[in-house]
Amino acid sequence: MAFLATFSFADTTTVVDSVKAEISTPKKQAVWIKLEGDVDPTMYEFCARAIGEALEKKPDAIVFEINTFGGRLDAAFDLVDTIMAVKDVETIALVKKKAISAGSLIALACKKLYMLEATTIGDCAPIVQGGDGTPQIVGEKIQSPLRAKFRNLAQRNGYPELLASSFVTPELEVLELTAKLDKGKATERDTTLIIEGKKFAVLDSAEKKFWGAPKILVKEGELLTMTDKEAEELGFSRGTFKNRDDFETKLAFEKKSEVETNTGEKLASAIAAISGILLILGFGALYIEFKTPGFGMFGIIGIILIGIVFFGQFAPQLDGYIPAILLIAGVILFLVEIFVMPGTYLFGVGGIACMIIALIMSFDSANIPEYVPEAVETTFDATPWLFGLFFVLGSAAVALIIPIAASKYLIPLLPEGWTPMLKTDMETAVSPTEAVQEVAIGSVGTAKTFLRPVGQASFTMPDGSTKLFDVQTHGEIIEAGQNVKVEAVQEGHIWVTRT
Repeated sequence: MAFLATFSFADTTTVVDSVKAEISTPKKQAVWIKLEGDVDPTMYEFCARAIGEALEKKPDAIVFEINTFGGRLDAAFDLVDTIMAVKDVETIALVKKKAISAGSLIALACKKLYMLEATTIGDCAPIVQGGDGTPQIVGEKIQSPLRAKFRNLAQRNGYPELLASSFVTPELEVLELTAKLDKGKATERDTTLIIEGKKFAVLDSAEKKFWGAPKILVKEGELLTMTDKEAEELGFSRGTFKNRDDFETKLAFEKKSEVETNTGEKLASAIAAISGILLILGFGALYIEFKTPGFGMFGIIGIILIGIVFFGQFAPQLDGYIPAILLIAGVILFLVEIFVMPGTYLFGVGGIACMIIALIMSFDSANIPEYVPEAVETTFDATPWLFGLFFVLGSAAVALIIPIAASKYLIPLLPEGWTPMLKTDMETAVSPTEAVQEVAIGSVGTAKTFLRPVGQASFTMPDGSTKLFDVQTHGEIIEAGQNVKVEAVQEGHIWVTRT
């Protein structure tokens, strides 16, 4: 009985001690920042903001999850300098799929590097498109500072310096030499030397015999690109993991959070992806506008497309104002449809679309009226968003129904002089233009209004009188005062062209 009592007391003491140890051991906190897609100014803007938000949480580590084929060198340098400026917090790079070109530069900027299984890192030679369209490695003027940057990162974070340089320089051959020191003695040990191929070639025969046949790590004319296992063997990666959960478990990150991209950054990234197409279409539209008289639809479209490209450069800084900007753009497009380009519908539809998107973006599920029931499930439920969508659409419908109903039933009841609506009976009204049958194909007249493509033109009748007709072109824009010729009279429409 005494033995049992002693055992129970000791067991209780052990449990209490383990609980105290668990309470006293602080939980490691990691903030995740995902760097995916092209390395460009948008990625840099996001990374700089994300690092600032991460440091406010005072984490033990900032983990950069990297998956990129690279991109712009200037953006990569800015991003690397921002990561290197982080003090008192451990920076960790985790290669999710690939860290190629500028991605490898960003990975080595972190103090520690880890990789997931079946991932790759390396090949950072800067390239440009040659005259024949093929990619070409740029000259020493660009390679030299990039190579120095890799050496600086290797020295700072403990990566193999010569191998880091071989990320950039295809002329660099890297060899691995191995030998035994104190052979046959108790202190016998292996030693390894990483050496440049040109330096090995000038060794004397005795030194070459001591080291034996070298192992080629990087062939001359090639760039270093490593798998996850090779990166670990060569001293770059500190470990390989199956997935993110495995990484977090083994590094004991119990408290985790992630900095998400905001709407402005997503918009900037989407615009950057199609900026080339937008510029081609924009300048093409401006060229067509330049070749046609006056100023019309193509000019407006060209300005809008080029404006979208420039807007993408500032979208991350304007994140909170994007709904307001879209609303203003929608109103402007709507006014263009009414006063500048009536009858095209393109700008009207675009304006309505911008206003609807602005309304949806400004919607916050937290502001759903109290009479809307809340979701009861603890997991993600689309019910609040569905109610929100119906709420937005319902508000839009009410906004349309009220003015229509007021204009039809309330405003006509106002006395003359108090209503903006015309009360004249339209049953006896006649068109200011004449019947189309009076115009023959081939008749020549004068445009009295802008034809965009619809307008009015006057024609001289056989009796010498002048009559006004509604006419339209096949998309051609004709200024007022120019001569037009009737091409066809079909189904009540007079089709004309410039003479």
